[in-house]
Amino acid sequence: MRPWQLAGLLAILWVLAISIGWQPFWVLSWSLSAALALSLLWLGLSTRGLTFKRSALGGRAQVGERVEERLALENHSWVPKLWVQVSDGSTLPGHHAGYVSSVGPHQRIAWRARTICRRRGRYTLGPVTAATGDPLGLFRRELALAPEHELLVLPPVLPLATFDLYPGAMPGRGRGSQRSLQTTTNVVTVRNYVPGDALTRIHWPTTARLGQFMVKEFDLDPTIDVAILLDLDRDAQVGEGDSSTEEYGVTVAASIAAYLLRQQELAIGITVSGAGDGATLPFDRGERQLDRLLEVLAVAHPRHPIPLGQALALEGARLARNTVLVVITPSTDLDWPEGLHHLQRRGVRPLAILLDPHSFDERTGGNSRVQDALTATGVPYIPIQRGDPLVHVLEQGPR
Repeated sequence: MRPWQLAGLLAILWVLAISIGWQPFWVLSWSLSAALALSLLWLGLSTRGLTFKRSALGGRAQVGERVEERLALENHSWVPKLWVQVSDGSTLPGHHAGYVSSVGPHQRIAWRARTICRRRGRYTLGPVTAATGDPLGLFRRELALAPEHELLVLPPVLPLATFDLYPGAMPGRGRGSQRSLQTTTNVVTVRNYVPGDALTRIHWPTTARLGQFMVKEFDLDPTIDVAILLDLDRDAQVGEGDSSTEEYGVTVAASIAAYLLRQQELAIGITVSGAGDGATLPFDRGERQLDRLLEVLAVAHPRHPIPLGQALALEGARLARNTVLVVITPSTDLDWPEGLHHLQRRGVRPLAILLDPHSFDERTGGNSRVQDALTATGVPYIPIQRGDPLVHVLEQGPR
């Protein structure tokens, strides 16, 4: 029975009791009035003394990682809570931290919520609210227990043992053949001191051993930059969920970037075409760059229809000679291979990673004509189909 129904019934009983004076009407009127008063009093005491605690999770997790929350509800009051329903407003798929129980006087109830992160993205854990009421179920009161906080689920990173950016060579750190007038990280030899050499270039161990001043010779650092262009053109994506060109492309981009940043120590930049503002990172090195790159990929989704040819024209304007451009795309348009060939003539080294849209959705066409166009222009590529072992395919390198 709802409160307004009980109030209406009480009004009728009191009218009948006063007008007729029959004893049962008086008993019912006083009994229901007492029950209503006790319910209101119990409701006022039911939310007092309740405290809630939840373990503080880190702000980031990765696909495949398990997140665990420890939650506790404690009643510091002498009034028992006959029923308490804890509701969690988390948006993380599969995360259920709710709980329903009774809590006795000065009692503590603890539970855990474990969830495997299945999808990348930005989610919220919480807010957490509690609902309780009187024993008759006439009234219900809610109170906020904990605010929401953000959890960023990063895309998966495949454990690549090797990855060739172009056939037959792997650019990276090494000794060049051109001497540098500036101090670099590559010391290749020592020579006799000549007037005008800076004292900071003197190699003191060799000087002490030979008894004459010897200075260090430096080599140019031949490292290159690698630009990753992930094509998330809204009109080019096919498939659903994990079996989609979108998720395959994000996983490939994250895995290649992690390998080149960690194993090759190259400078990496990324542009996610079609994902909106904030989907571009300038060139940088190290773990911090990898963290930023994974954060960009975690929330990258197809939002705008931007053809790959247009994206290449914008990207190519900021690429210097000897930059490697890795294009990851499911596009079947035949205009963008010529754009890559144009960048190749400018000294940019392109590599295309082709996601075959037909393998993700049989209703769409394949990209065999794109492969023929890339072969004709001499642009190396790596074909990927749905279900391929990505680690094996990427480690095999381009064709």
